[in-house]
Amino acid sequence: MLRMAIGHANCLDAECAIRGAVDSCRRGLGGVWPAGLLLFAGVSYDHGVILRAVAAAFPGVPLVGGTSCGELSSVGGVTDDAVLLIAFGGEGITCVAGVARDFAAPGADLPAQASAAVAAARAGFAASPGLCLVFPDGGRGGVQDFCQGLTRALGEACMVLGGAPGRHLADRRPIRQFFGREVLVHAAPFLLLAGDVPLAMRLSRGWRPVGGLARVTGVEGNVVSRIGDGTALDFYRHYLGPHAEPAVELPLAVACEKHKDFMLRAPAFFSEGDGSIQFPAGIPDGSMVQLAEANRTDMLTDIRTTAKGLGGEVAAGLAPAGVLLFSCSTRRDILGTKAVEEINALAEALPAGTPLAGFYCYGEIAPSAPGLPLHLQNGSLVALLLGGEVPAASLDAIPVDLPCPAGETESLRRELRSLTRALSRATEARERLEAQKDRSQALMRVINREINEARLEIQRKNELLRQALALAEEVQRNLLPQAAPGLPGFDIAGTSLYSDETGGDYYDFIHAPNDQPGRFGVIIGDVTGHGIAAALLMTTARAFLRMRSFQPGSLASVMDDVNKLLCADLADSGRFMTLFYLAIDVEKKRLHWVRAGHDPIILYDAATGLANDIPDKGGPPLGIVTEARYAENSAAGFIPGQVALLATDGLWEARNAKGEMFGKDRVRELLGRHSDLPAAAIVAAVLEGLREFLGEDQPEDDVTLVAIKVLPE
Repeated sequence: MLRMAIGHANCLDAECAIRGAVDSCRRGLGGVWPAGLLLFAGVSYDHGVILRAVAAAFPGVPLVGGTSCGELSSVGGVTDDAVLLIAFGGEGITCVAGVARDFAAPGADLPAQASAAVAAARAGFAASPGLCLVFPDGGRGGVQDFCQGLTRALGEACMVLGGAPGRHLADRRPIRQFFGREVLVHAAPFLLLAGDVPLAMRLSRGWRPVGGLARVTGVEGNVVSRIGDGTALDFYRHYLGPHAEPAVELPLAVACEKHKDFMLRAPAFFSEGDGSIQFPAGIPDGSMVQLAEANRTDMLTDIRTTAKGLGGEVAAGLAPAGVLLFSCSTRRDILGTKAVEEINALAEALPAGTPLAGFYCYGEIAPSAPGLPLHLQNGSLVALLLGGEVPAASLDAIPVDLPCPAGETESLRRELRSLTRALSRATEARERLEAQKDRSQALMRVINREINEARLEIQRKNELLRQALALAEEVQRNLLPQAAPGLPGFDIAGTSLYSDETGGDYYDFIHAPNDQPGRFGVIIGDVTGHGIAAALLMTTARAFLRMRSFQPGSLASVMDDVNKLLCADLADSGRFMTLFYLAIDVEKKRLHWVRAGHDPIILYDAATGLANDIPDKGGPPLGIVTEARYAENSAAGFIPGQVALLATDGLWEARNAKGEMFGKDRVRELLGRHSDLPAAAIVAAVLEGLREFLGEDQPEDDVTLVAIKVLPE
């Protein structure tokens, strides 16, 4: 099983620091010989001294690493310039180191470099690695392409993670990579680890996109020349001011529609000449981007979520040997003195004594989540939980700083140099904080202005929409009958109530339909849904019905023809219309009708005091089955004291706050109770009953009803 040990020493003297780190690792491994080593150190050390000391302590053990922007561990906290040694060992654990030299040189084939480096490392290494820890120089770009090449060369069973070595911004010494006893520049060292090591990875961010979305319209390699209608630099300066410089504290959030996520890209270099900005990894042409910002509260909240996720892995049975951490240097700047809380949050979520260690880098190599493609991240913290065992020795307090062998005087000199450097770093951090405060204020001013402009534009468009809807409502109302038809021997009234400004319900009166002077037509229909779309369909259906109703033919042929027309218009739309077409023989008072998916007519008879549906042969709704054929129904004539009611299902399917349905029984009861009133009063009484039932609620669907009352001879 894997064991992981940490040596984190903060002495300014390279020899002293590495002696303390080696001693801590030995004790942490509990007597187990290391199989592989990771080394991270501040750029100011004599790295040759450190590597020779490690080689003397652990001869033949493969080692990789690089310079750092800071170190973090569960035994040493967060440091600016320290030596951090991480050792892996255990029964069945084997490691081998590989390197790509002159990494990402101009014109280099990065996938081929990755494949060749893997082949060279695995020569004579029979085991199948399950983990590749890589630390490539990011100064020339190409990190993402190289690491994706490693993934292809190693296969999907091997997880590739790591970070790009870095340095503090004010320190101009070159960034270095470590491979065995070599100190390299422009290299990509990696460590392959094989054995039974369960892995669980989480990525923490805590950033949020701000400002407007814009499309990337010009890209060449890692250089973005244009965003939207202007240069990339113009995009930043729109928010930060006319002379502002792009800052890593405000990266681009590159939207990923496929995974409903975003990728952060921190700006590196920019050109005043053409307004282009170079990023450490590519941004696809056509991508939608925004600025992104983070604060300490959001970052710490997100790390607690990450810690909870890793804790869940442990609860599910993954026994931890340790956690590797690769964190962005920008996070360290934003978190400041709160940076140690990231370690504390992880430590609290994991078993006591679980080693946690890693370094601050210039870019994190990991997928955004397990199962997603590998990317070069920015602004994130990658936490890799390695399964194994925590030896009892590692639970003891391990001293970070051992007594200086050079004596008390030299120890005081080193302490003074350390304090002087810490003061200088604090001054640099304060200056960066002040600059970031100015950027944030400029950003918020522009965003607030854009929000206000957007609010005003929304108000303007809402007013235009309100006017358009009012006009649509007026037009639709004018399509409905404007007065009672005045039919001899009958009292007829109808109305429509729309749940929106417009709706899909419809009723109409037609004199002498199909060239039959002795008949009078009453039509009621209901289009699926409500609002503008339903109103447009209703208007189309009304036009079809009126056009066909003034031509010769039967009621059934009218319905057949209108159905064919609607099927052609509604193909694959999922919409349809129910319709009841009633023709009254005025002299004989006989009823003829065709029903297409609509509810039957309700007939109340004063002689019996009953209100019942009239049974018939119905047909499917209009707009569904092109070849549907509809049947005409007929019934004996109306007699005085009878009242017929046609309505849409929005009436009886209305529900109150308790979820109760109004129902047809209430409609029948209201129809009988008010049958002695005029038709218009019957309609009003039914609607009043509905309003009392709903209380303060409004109907969720359109409601239309037509009452037809037979007058005395």
